[in-house]
Parts: sequence; structure tokens; C-alpha cells
Amino acid sequence: MIQDAKMRFATLKAGGMLPSPKGVALAVLELTQKNDVSLATLTHLVQTDPAMAGRILRYANAAHGGSLRHIASLAHAIVFLGLFRVRQIALGFSLIDNYRSGACANFDYLGYWTASLAAGIAAQQVAAQAQCPPDESFTCGLLSGIGRLALATVFPAEYGELLALGLDDAALRDAEAGQFGLDHADLSGELLEEWGLPEIFHQAVRHHETPSAAPFPAGSRAQALTAALHYATRVGQLLVLDPAQRWERVPSLYQAAAQLGLEDTQVPPLVETVIALWQDWGRELRLPTRDFSDIHDLLSSPPEPAREAGLSSLSMLPLRVTLLIKDADLLRGLAEALDAMGLLVDLAGNREGALRILERDPCDVLMVELPDGGEDSVELLRDLRSREGGKLAYCIVLIPPESEASVATLMLAGASDYLLSNYSEAALLARINAAQRVVALQGAVRAERESVIRSSGEWARSNRRLLQEAHTDPLTRLYNRRYGMDRFAQEWSFSVHSSTALSCLMLDIDHFKRINDRHGHEVGDLVLTQMARVLEGNCRKDDVVFRYGGEEFCIVGPNTTLRDASLLAERIVKGVGESRFGREGLTFPVTLSVGLATREAADPDMDALLARADRALYAAKEGGRNRVVADRPV
Repeated sequence: MIQDAKMRFATLKAGGMLPSPKGVALAVLELTQKNDVSLATLTHLVQTDPAMAGRILRYANAAHGGSLRHIASLAHAIVFLGLFRVRQIALGFSLIDNYRSGACANFDYLGYWTASLAAGIAAQQVAAQAQCPPDESFTCGLLSGIGRLALATVFPAEYGELLALGLDDAALRDAEAGQFGLDHADLSGELLEEWGLPEIFHQAVRHHETPSAAPFPAGSRAQALTAALHYATRVGQLLVLDPAQRWERVPSLYQAAAQLGLEDTQVPPLVETVIALWQDWGRELRLPTRDFSDIHDLLSSPPEPAREAGLSSLSMLPLRVTLLIKDADLLRGLAEALDAMGLLVDLAGNREGALRILERDPCDVLMVELPDGGEDSVELLRDLRSREGGKLAYCIVLIPPESEASVATLMLAGASDYLLSNYSEAALLARINAAQRVVALQGAVRAERESVIRSSGEWARSNRRLLQEAHTDPLTRLYNRRYGMDRFAQEWSFSVHSSTALSCLMLDIDHFKRINDRHGHEVGDLVLTQMARVLEGNCRKDDVVFRYGGEEFCIVGPNTTLRDASLLAERIVKGVGESRFGREGLTFPVTLSVGLATREAADPDMDALLARADRALYAAKEGGRNRVVADRPV
């Protein structure tokens, strides 16, 4: 299947119609692929495109989060981000600029980029859960659906006809594969691979729409990134839907968050952060974004219910009705009629009284006497609907017969229904019956939502435990070898593309077999656990420390020169020498041997670096143990 997709992609690529970076962005991609690119050359190239230069500066300042002084120099921004990230930023922003419109009539180009921008920002916000750097997660989220744009670009008429069918995601992918030889997810993966993004990204993009079917081990970085992209694209879709459609997507958003190990309480603030950044970047990129002042209500309350057929089977509930009626006779007659129906009635003779009631206790039905659809009536109605107790109330306005023409204005202002002030008993009963049904539907929706969120919270905790267990060594609580090697591969890729240093330290407890033989395996396990704490205590925040196997450990040092790695190793050996190991009443000294190496241009892959560090460790053992040996002079 993958091979077929690659062959089809090769055919499409040969046609020269696939989306691709252009102009300065293309030159940046080509330049950053060279091993000898200089900072001055790259800075000069980016400066020829003022828009790109401004975006890189803006991105760099946003990335450091205010922890440094403001970055005003483009050269400083490029150094701060690194060549690999500058390359990705140029790629993403160039595609947005060059593919804002096209010939595919049923493809919403600006809507696509607006949702993609939100997905990129959302992926960046959950980068920790995805076990990936935030900048790379942003690019991955931004381009996760690029295959859709590609199909619209290469096959505008045919793809437009396919989109007009309104198929769901699964059916659309099947139709794409049948008609074009590969679906948009596979095409997205092929494009990311073509543009030089790491394998983990283009593999995650291929599977992020159906993460449960992805062929990745539970707890692996690939699985975590796939789940993160699934969540991020759900956020992007939510933000471009019409208000009436958004509610339907909220439960699936919580479920996607749970797959990532996010609690239900974490979702609203995360989405609110995404919206703020999305609106900010939308202005910068000239993409349409919307006001989402109601996002908290959307994520924490049921929607305004729709009138649907088939609601007669819902149970009828006793309603709490608040009456804001100035006419004393009308108020008394209506209160008596509602009381006779067994409803709970609160009386308010004026606006202030109604507000006090709504603040004290939300009502199910709000009945308001209005003279007409004039400005004062609309203002009162909107004010009542803005209050916490009146937001979800079923609002019936009472109007005189001569004002019936203003009903449309009042409905737009927040009325759910209307009743003429000279109402008949049958008309009142019909309105209350409709309110009963809608309130019952609201309750059912609320119960369903709360059930989804409650189960998603439990699911999130379970997934978080599974993710933790999957990449943690059960004895030492350090990262295990599988996860550590995954991170090693990630840091290797970044080091190669950004031309930054990368060091590897191999560590081995001296004479560990003697400890087991003399004191037993229980004490030996205790020593391993204590050694793990010493290593953690002496390493830096960005160092990746994991148990390699047995009594061996490995440390990967990003952006770490051979000299810095040697200083780190000496600090660790000194810390071990100053510690005591074993259990209470039986403590003894332990020593450690360390071998280290730093990435060189001649290293074909990370295995070569690992092998050199391992040979240095062997030399440290042969040289008398309890020492640090580098494979090159420091």
C-alpha cells in the first residue's frame, strides 16, 4: 500500500503541479540543505523577503516566551531558532502565501489555511505530550492536511466534484484513493518526506486521522505525535465551523484530548490559548479568524437546542418559570395558569427584580412582557440573555397583537418563542409543551456531554499512565532504552539539520557483579535506583538520560560540545564518588566509568556516534575504571 502511494506520488511529482515553496523560501530550503551554509549568507537571503524576515523575527520572539531580551536582529533570530527550524518556518509560510486561492471551486482555500494554522498552534501547545519540540510540532500540525490542498491543486475539477458529495472523512479518503491512486493523508506524508521533515513526522501525518489504527507501539513517540496531531486538527476544525455545528464536535475533541492524556479540565484553557495565538497570527498572515468570546460556554455548557422531530418520547420535567410582567392583571392570570400546571413560578415586576432572580437561581423558562420589537425591548432581552441564569433559558416574549410583525426582530435578539398578550389557554399550553420538550432535550444533551467528559477524564488518566509506563524503566524510573533511542534519533536529526553539536555519554557502574554477589540482587537493584537519582541530579534540563541496559546508562547532550560533555561527565563521576550506596546499615562507595564522543561530519548515523562513545567507555574500563575517557582529545 505504501509502495503504491510512493509510485503514484512520483508520477504526480513528475507532473510539476504539486504545491511547493517558491521564491526566497525555496532558496532557503536549498541553501539550508548544504553543510557549509554560513549565517551571513542565510541572513542576507532572508532579508531579501521583508515579510519572511518579519515572521521569523516574530516567531523567534514568541518561541522564547519572554525569557530572553527581545530579539531585534534577524541574525540573532536565525541563530536562536537554528537552521532546521528556519527552514520549516520558511516552508510553511511560503505555502500559505502562494496557495491562498485556486481553481478548485468547492475547496475553501482560506478556510483550509485558517484551520491548518489553528492546528499548528494547537500541536505546538501540546508538544510536551507529543514528546517533540514545539517548533517542529507547529510545522507538523500546519502541514498535516497538505494533501487536501495538493489534490485541489493537481485535480481542481475532479476533486471539486468529489468534495461536492459531502462525504465524511473515511468515505472521502476511500473515494480519493479510488479516483487518484492515493488519499490525502498518504499524499501529505509523501510531501513532508519530500521536503525533508523527519520520518516520525511524515509517518504520524499519514495516520493522525485514525490514530487507533496506527501501527505504532503504545507509548512510542510516533504514537504520541499521532495522537497530538489528531487532537490539534480537531481544534482546527472546531474553530472554522459555523456556531450551530460546533457543539457536535466538542465530545470528539475531549476524546481526542484523552487519547493524549489530557484531563477534561485542561482542554478549555488550552483551546483559549490557541485561539488567542490563532487570532494574532491570523492578522499577521491575513487569514480570516473569528471572535470566540463564547468558547468557555461552548466547552462547558450544552448548546442552544434545536427543534427536532421525535421528541415526544422524552420525559416531561417540572419547569422553573420566571415571569417579568409589568401588567398586574396579566401577571396574576399567567401565574395562576402556570401554577395550575404544576410549574414553579418566580414573579418579577421589573427588570431589577428579574436580574436578582436569575442571579440567585437559573430558570428553565423566562417569560417577558414586551411592548414591541423596538430598541428598548431588544436591549432588555439581550441583557436578560447575557446573565448566567438566563443564558440557557427557553425565552417566551409576550407581545400585544398589534406588535406581532416585530417577532422576527425579537427572535434574533434571543427570544425562543412568542405569545400574544390576549392568549388563549390552548396557545399557552402549546408554548409550555414546546418548552418542556426543549428543556428535556437540553437535559439529555447536558447529561450526554457530562458523561463523555467524565469518561474522557478517566481515559486521559489511563492513557497518561500507559504513556508513562511505556517509556519508563520500571526499576530506575529513568527513560527506558526504546524511548531513549527514539529521543537520540530526534536529537541526531535536529543536530544534522541545524549544524549544532551533539554528544553521547556511555556510563557503566564499576564491578557491579561484585555488588550483586556480595550483597544480593535486592541491594544491586537499590544501587541502580540510587545511581539514577545521582545522574538526574547532575545532568542539565535538556540532557536525555536513560537506562541503556543492565548497569549501563546513556546520556544524550543536545547542543553539547566535547568539552562541555567532558565537564558534565567529570561532574557526574565526582557526584557518584561523594555519594554512598546501599541500604541503611549497609552503605558502601560505588564508582562509575564514562566514555564520551561528539557528533562529527564523518559519522553516517547516530549508531556511529554511539559506537565511538562505547569504545571510549571500554577504554575507561581498561584504563583502571572510575574515570572519564573521550574518544578524541578534549
